[in-house]
Formats: sequence, structure tokens, C-alpha cells
Amino acid sequence: MGELILCNRKETDVPYYLEQNMINIYSLEELNWYILNHAEYLDDSFVSDDLISWIAEELKDLELAGQLKEAVRKKITLAKKVRLLMDACGFCTKKEKDEIEYALAEVENKSEIECMKIRADRSLMNHRYVMAIREYMRLLQKEEAGKLAASVIGNIWNNIGVAHTGLFLYRDAARCFKKAYDYNNNPACMREMEEAWRMAAPDEKEQVYEVSEELQKTLEDIHKQWNDEEEVLEAFRDVLDKKKYIYESNGRWA
Repeated sequence: MGELILCNRKETDVPYYLEQNMINIYSLEELNWYILNHAEYLDDSFVSDDLISWIAEELKDLELAGQLKEAVRKKITLAKKVRLLMDACGFCTKKEKDEIEYALAEVENKSEIECMKIRADRSLMNHRYVMAIREYMRLLQKEEAGKLAASVIGNIWNNIGVAHTGLFLYRDAARCFKKAYDYNNNPACMREMEEAWRMAAPDEKEQVYEVSEELQKTLEDIHKQWNDEEEVLEAFRDVLDKKKYIYESNGRWA
């Protein structure tokens, strides 16, 4: 049984629209739910003037809005601003607040490519496989990725393979593990490749893709662009964003 959380704060008829994930937020509890489940993708633009105005005008929480406005004025870190939002209601536990604050503080003063790697790793760890694949692929298309050690690139391809395995796309996973081995010469990658090929049964299409034809097509489109410029990959971002909730909230992929 799941834990019951009492939401006793004001819910508004005018939602706050989170464009990145195409979600309408109607209460501070819902905003904290979003923070809890998408912390790795928050950036400085999250606590915006629009969000502060919505909290003040729609939620009528002038105290919190004032705290956030002052935090922005003083250029306080994103981790501290998000902590203010979490402390304003009882949705998140203290342990969850501490973990999110630490996670946000971890990416401060890091390069873009380091932040992308952290986001992708966390998405993979949280079984958000489509998001992880997308972020790893964007990372590999960065010019700075050419300066990464071969072992690091190999580990990234290994993680892409793991994400494909989580989606039951075993043939694609096997190819990723092979590419990982080509970079890092890690025997574990070869074992993973062999296991993935073993799992890729002849009737895989009927058994695995029965409810994921759209996802399969999206990933196939991305795979065709692996060697193209970053802006080509960006063309698929909206498509993936629209699909990720369908597939990642499906218990079949949990």
C-alpha cells in the first residue's frame, strides 16, 4: 500500500504550466511532487518570476513568494531556493528534502557535460530509460565529449545499453554493449552483450513491442541520427518528452 499524504494547502483553478514536461500544477503539493520526481532536470530557470507570481497571486502565499523573490535577488543557489519550496509544505520528508538539496548542490559549478552525465545517470537509476537515453545521446554529440577518456565513453555506451535493456530492446542493447567494449575493453560489457543477444528471441517483436510501437519508432529514429549534428537530435526532444510519461509510468517497464 502507498503512503497517504494529506494535502491541506490551497489548490488554484489557474494552474502553473511547466513547459518542459507539459504539466499543469494546481497546488504547492503538486509542485513538490514535480520537484521530487524531476530534481535532476531542474535548473536556475525553474524558480522564475512567473512561478513566484503564480505562488503570490494564485496560491495567495505572499510569505513564500517574498522569500523566493529575496532569494533570487541575493542570487542564492538553486538548491536553497528549491529547499524553500519544499519546506513550505509537508509533501516531502526531511530525508527526501536533504537528498534533493544535495543532488542540486552536486551539479553547481560543474561543466555542462558533467551536468548532463549526472542527469543521465540519475534518470537511469530511477528507471527513466527514455530520458536517460536521450541525455546520454545529447552528451555524446557535444564537442567536449571528444575530450573524454575512452573508458568514460565506454561506460556511457554501457549505460545506454542498460537503458535499452530496461525497455526490453535487447538487440539495440547488445549493439550498445559492443560499442562500450570497443572503447573500454571491459570484459563485463562483452558478457552483457552476449546476454542481451540471448534475450533477443526471434519472436521478440510480438512479445516485446506489442504495446510500444511508438516508442520503438522514436528510438529507431534517434539511432539513425547517432552520427549527425546535435541540432538534429534536438528535433526529437519534443517527441520524446511527449511520450516519456506514457512509457515510464507504465508498470510494465518498472
